[in-house]
Amino acid sequence: MRIVLFVALLQLLLLFSAVDSGQAQGTSYVELRQDYQQLITSAQLQRQRTNWERLISNFDRFIAQRPGDTAIENAYFLRARTWHGLSQASGGRSDAEEAIRLYLDLAKRFPASRFADDALFHAAEIAQQRLNDQSRAIGLYRRVIHDTPTGDMVSEARKKLTALSVTVPPEPVTTNVEQHQYEEVAQAPLLQSIRYWSGPEYTRVVLDLSAPVVAKPNLLRGNSPRLYFDLVYTDLSGQLPDEIIINNGLVQRVRASRFDTQRSRVVIDLERELEYRITTLDNPHRLVVDIMGSPSRAPQVQIARPPSTSPIADDSIAHILGSSASKQPVMRIKQQSNGDGIRLIVVDPGHGGRDPGAIGPNGTREKDVNLAMAKILAAALRQQLGVKVLLTREDDRYLELRERTEYANRVGADLFISLHANATTGSRAYGVETYFLNLAKTDEAAAVAARENGMTLQDISNLEAILFDLMANAKINESSRLAAEVQQSLVAGLSSRYSNIRDLGVKQGPFHVLLGATMPSALVESAFITNPREEKRLNSVDYQRHVANAIVQGIKKYAAAMGQVAWK
Repeated sequence: MRIVLFVALLQLLLLFSAVDSGQAQGTSYVELRQDYQQLITSAQLQRQRTNWERLISNFDRFIAQRPGDTAIENAYFLRARTWHGLSQASGGRSDAEEAIRLYLDLAKRFPASRFADDALFHAAEIAQQRLNDQSRAIGLYRRVIHDTPTGDMVSEARKKLTALSVTVPPEPVTTNVEQHQYEEVAQAPLLQSIRYWSGPEYTRVVLDLSAPVVAKPNLLRGNSPRLYFDLVYTDLSGQLPDEIIINNGLVQRVRASRFDTQRSRVVIDLERELEYRITTLDNPHRLVVDIMGSPSRAPQVQIARPPSTSPIADDSIAHILGSSASKQPVMRIKQQSNGDGIRLIVVDPGHGGRDPGAIGPNGTREKDVNLAMAKILAAALRQQLGVKVLLTREDDRYLELRERTEYANRVGADLFISLHANATTGSRAYGVETYFLNLAKTDEAAAVAARENGMTLQDISNLEAILFDLMANAKINESSRLAAEVQQSLVAGLSSRYSNIRDLGVKQGPFHVLLGATMPSALVESAFITNPREEKRLNSVDYQRHVANAIVQGIKKYAAAMGQVAWK
């Protein structure tokens, strides 16, 4: 009996030893590849960040434990591809940067690999399309051509450079992207103008350029700190002033001059050493410099405009931005998510006080419907998600549009939802639609934005002219994802209970109420108050409750997709 027991124990020990050995070896590459294929072919799996992170961890383990495996190059490439896919699903800048880092790491470790040209090309695409870093993309596309001349992505890289109006040089360029040393383009870019905006906690300097440029920032410390950029192979416009005086407590002045035959230099003289952020934008090409800090004296909102800007447009834009000294625009820019998930949501009932919003054929005022629905939504969010919810207004009071996002920024909201009811001149239009902040792609979207902003279409055109710059740090990708999830849930939730629910889709527009929000934000048009049938629904508590529950479901799906679930 003892012998039998001993043999049984020995068999169990051998079994556990075999299991531990298998775990130590990790998953095989074939299994990892199968897991990768399963993930990228399933939209449902892609919605959960944990699925991406689990696969990434398995790739990390495989690479660490099997450096000599015959499939190690494949594993490096698929790991980078997984980060690439995660960046597309999340819209996160840090995820995109990590994908680029891993693509470049593969190209450095395995320069002769058949994956090297693909890795460099994908890194360039991320820089161009996801990060709006055209200079970085140009350098990476050139690396594809000169580091991997026999690769199958060389022709594609040439097409990309041609589309960027960059001449492909016949001689190899440096492969040290970190030093930002690139060859001269066929036609030298031109620094056309320098503009700036001042707010209570930042100054934004915008360099308008005719083409992508290479610009490496340098910060000189000391009693007279200054931030300067050498713009490689860049000329200066003849109308560009030698200096622009700002003196707002953060920045003293901005100077531009030709430094030598190969570069121009832009110098930003600072009041003291400050934090800064650089963003490159295209269509048109700009270099945006945000300098953050509390000014030593009260700043004033000013706009340094190029000479070609008309006074009429200037007055309209200044009005849109809010040039009143008592109401400064707030732009607190979150550097990175703290990883705590969604804990605070600000709900904004549109209109209010002396602004009734749209009025239905039976006298229903949009401001009243929005407030009633906002209170129901706030209660549903607190009950179903356990998050903190604040309203921009809890009674019938008037708020400036900019005050609404200022409030959301000030309290550190994780999401901003603005509730509205749609309207047209006729009574037949019906349906639900959700908007996020961007340039209007259709005349209808521009018209809705004009109505909600209380502006003319000409004002909207002027506003779009500056949105290029003001949205440089807005969470556009996250907001579009939030709007998509909310719209899908609205259509699904309402269609199961009401007839004639028309899906008008997710749209983008220059909504002033969303301008300046530093968190993902969306504007919901829950129905047409000018349609008698939908006006009646908007007055119904049941309809308001169903809209609120649908928005909650949309936020749930958004949070799961972005890996931002903070509630149990």
